[in-house]
Amino acid sequence: MTTNNIIYVCQSGTCRSKGSSATLVEIEELAKHVDTDCQVQRSGCLGYCRQGPAVEVIQAKSKRIVKRRYHVKINTLQKSASVIEDATGETLPMEHNLPEETKARLANVRATKQREYFMLTYQWNKALAGFTTNSESSIAKNHQTIRDVLGRAGYPDLNPCDIIKKDDPPLQLTTMPSCIDSYVLWNLTSVDVVTHHTAIFHFETNDPKRGTPHPRGRARLAEPITWHVTMLAEVGSNNEGPLPWVERDYTPISSALEWERGRCAILIKIYDGGVLSTWLHDKTSPASFVGSGSNTDMKSIRIWLSKPIKTLTVPSLIADDDDRFRPNSVLLLLAGTGIVALPQILAHKEPHRLLGISVPKYKQMNCPIDLIHSCHEDDVLLLQEIKQYCLDGVSPRPNRKFRGLRNYTLLVTRSASASHNNGVQPPFQQAFDDDKEAINYHAILKGVPNASIRSSRLNKNVIADAVERLEGSYRIVVSGPDSYNNAARGFLEECGVDSKSVTILSA
Repeated sequence: MTTNNIIYVCQSGTCRSKGSSATLVEIEELAKHVDTDCQVQRSGCLGYCRQGPAVEVIQAKSKRIVKRRYHVKINTLQKSASVIEDATGETLPMEHNLPEETKARLANVRATKQREYFMLTYQWNKALAGFTTNSESSIAKNHQTIRDVLGRAGYPDLNPCDIIKKDDPPLQLTTMPSCIDSYVLWNLTSVDVVTHHTAIFHFETNDPKRGTPHPRGRARLAEPITWHVTMLAEVGSNNEGPLPWVERDYTPISSALEWERGRCAILIKIYDGGVLSTWLHDKTSPASFVGSGSNTDMKSIRIWLSKPIKTLTVPSLIADDDDRFRPNSVLLLLAGTGIVALPQILAHKEPHRLLGISVPKYKQMNCPIDLIHSCHEDDVLLLQEIKQYCLDGVSPRPNRKFRGLRNYTLLVTRSASASHNNGVQPPFQQAFDDDKEAINYHAILKGVPNASIRSSRLNKNVIADAVERLEGSYRIVVSGPDSYNNAARGFLEECGVDSKSVTILSA
């Protein structure tokens, strides 16, 4: 009986930002030094986003998986070697026994691959971060690269040698530039408080440089995708790089058509210790959070948002450019702020009306979509919108063209106790009366025939029932906190779902 050893290296956006492209190259290189046959392949998200780069090791006999193990934080050559040893059982030479040429090349690959990803996604501060700890000789070698990144970040006159000083701490810039490549300033127009911790921030701009999620024209058709943007927080000196801002990704809940019209809505949860979300909350006038709607003081608040960046290909709902897969049905497992993935996916059911683009029928999301939505009872997000999606999906249209959601299951758990907040008042507490109850989800969903509510966490039985309802070849998309993604992946494995049918996104 033949045993196959397969190593999957996560190539999702979060892991790539932590150097997983280099991890893939390292493991491929090290696999050449063992006698045991070992396959090394790319994979989608493995659910360990905060502990990336993540790697999955599988041992299979006659196409049946007998062992499956996960490795996290594979960010050094030695850790990559430990993955090979786990997969093959062979001991590799210690790092100091490897040829110097190999070590130098792999070290350069790790730095280069990580920087390439940051530059591809317009994260200029993180792209420069690696240089601040390098030697002066390395700075000289990469002089032109640093100059290019500084220029795109808005500092074309800054000397790359100032990024590092031999006898001083790394340079920290404090003044924001007037222009940043692939970013434009958006005006904050209103804030709609949703829960004690979450609000929808509305932005507008007239700057044509904002780009579009769906470039088209001159005989070029729009490519259907879901997308996100990077937001800059002007926090000044920080430990993420030499530039005076930090960068975070957000998925707008407004449509691509709204973006092209100069409007954008982003749902943001304010985390205790979250650098950008706390900065945004502090920057905005507290008065604006009393209730919902516009506040004239907000007109002066301007936020840098990047051009749209691709998240998933539609209709395959995978991160790669390969769009050959056409699912016959889709299951979404979304938790917390992971629910922001829903509006963009459903918008592709009616691309002409909701996105303003023409898409061939074979690239439209015409299949039925089911949603399992997990949240705390005081943090139920987008429920009114989901109700409408359910009503839209009550019955299929002609030719089995499904709109909205076919089935919706809301899994509700009790709110986290006040002790978990260390006695800290929720950021939007002032927008609620002391006696105001949590969202009445029972009343909102009353009479919706394809919606159900359970007081339960996500579990194997819930997933098994949902998978049984899926038709033909299917795609399952998971998005939520790391703990949720890990649990969902485990339940899917127990239900016999092939990992190749699963896409995991970090929320």
